[in-house]
Amino acid sequence: MKNIEAIREYVKLEEITDLLKKIIRIPSVASRETDVANIITDVLEKEGITSYEIIESAPGRGNLIIDIKGKLGDGYNLMIVGHSDVVPIESKWTVDPFGGVEKDGFIYGRGAIDDKGQVAVMTYLAILLHRMGYSFKGSIRLLIAADEEVQDPHHGVRFLVKHRPDIFKGVDGAIGELGGLIKFMGEERQIIAFGEKGSYIYRIKFFGEKGHSSMPYGIINPIEVAMKFLKDLPTGVFYPSEPVKDMLRAVFGWRSFFIMNRFFNRIIIKRLVVTSKDIARFIHALTHIIFAKTVIRGGEADNVIPESAEVIIDVRCFPEHDEEFLRKLILQFIPKGCKYRIEVKAGTPSTYSDLNTPLYNAIVKTIHDLGFKPLPLFQVGTSDSAWIRPLGIPVYHFITTRKEIELERIHGTDERIWKEDLMSMLEGYYLLIKNLQEVK
Repeated sequence: MKNIEAIREYVKLEEITDLLKKIIRIPSVASRETDVANIITDVLEKEGITSYEIIESAPGRGNLIIDIKGKLGDGYNLMIVGHSDVVPIESKWTVDPFGGVEKDGFIYGRGAIDDKGQVAVMTYLAILLHRMGYSFKGSIRLLIAADEEVQDPHHGVRFLVKHRPDIFKGVDGAIGELGGLIKFMGEERQIIAFGEKGSYIYRIKFFGEKGHSSMPYGIINPIEVAMKFLKDLPTGVFYPSEPVKDMLRAVFGWRSFFIMNRFFNRIIIKRLVVTSKDIARFIHALTHIIFAKTVIRGGEADNVIPESAEVIIDVRCFPEHDEEFLRKLILQFIPKGCKYRIEVKAGTPSTYSDLNTPLYNAIVKTIHDLGFKPLPLFQVGTSDSAWIRPLGIPVYHFITTRKEIELERIHGTDERIWKEDLMSMLEGYYLLIKNLQEVK
């Protein structure tokens, strides 16, 4: 394979940029992923690339698969996973969120970072390898999925795992969404996300006595019961998870003891809240089972005590925990003697991949080759990787950028990506494939 300096001879930055702008202009908020796929396949067809498939779970909810087979024989079979859906917009944008606006060296728009920038780069990775004559070993399968943001079991990766398991057969390892450059302890590092917390959404309904508000004495008010439960339920329960310990040891060495010790952990977080709330929140989430109280409902009439009230809590857990464990933990905080019903609305398991696999080692080498240090990271959010790792496929979230990733803009106002980083991402993927030539 050629050196990465040759990439710009085969793919121009404006090509990637133009595609990104076009797909940003599709407001694919839990819909219209097929429209995004059709724009991409039009670009592929013009290049003579026909090895793709659009798989719809429902009209408009398309998953795009693109296969690229090397001509130099068997080798590592890599999957790269992105998604074409986006989250809703807020009202405070300074540009059209679906305009694909270019300004001051950035491309603005919902999905610019998460995840249409990556999707545009994935498309031009296929085109790059095509223009270079497929001169590599192994194969690349690109999966541009629907519905990553909502995680509806009837769409996206979960749909494919259930109805098209053949898509994942023979895959040796996968790359997930995002990654990029951050400044950490005074150094510029490239993120490798190797695992993530799970999420279980619980609905808990409390029952009481319906009555007129003029005579509340002696009535069991389910709103009061629900409020007591929410007051008693902590925001987090300290838990030193093994994969988090591995991550912290890799980054901090022996100093990781202080973060994973209950006493010192509390002191560190309290001090960080004063200087950096974002870091304090991240460390808290990284070291605690989280109970996020997100919804409370009760009553309809102003002058009637309702017969029931319900709360929704989002529990973020670690790989050591299953639903039964979490349910028992929640039940400890249910007020004694009350009537209630608890159910799981949705669940995503916590998963992680080993930090010593051929793919992980190739990613580390790629980062070093580009002049950076890696930062292994256990994510506190969830993603499609939760459904791919249980298939026995190691998954690492990895892109390379030269400008620091603006994490606060992901799902936020004025989401944007630095234009030059589209080429940085393409270079990183190409170099990774080159490093994987030595595997198998």
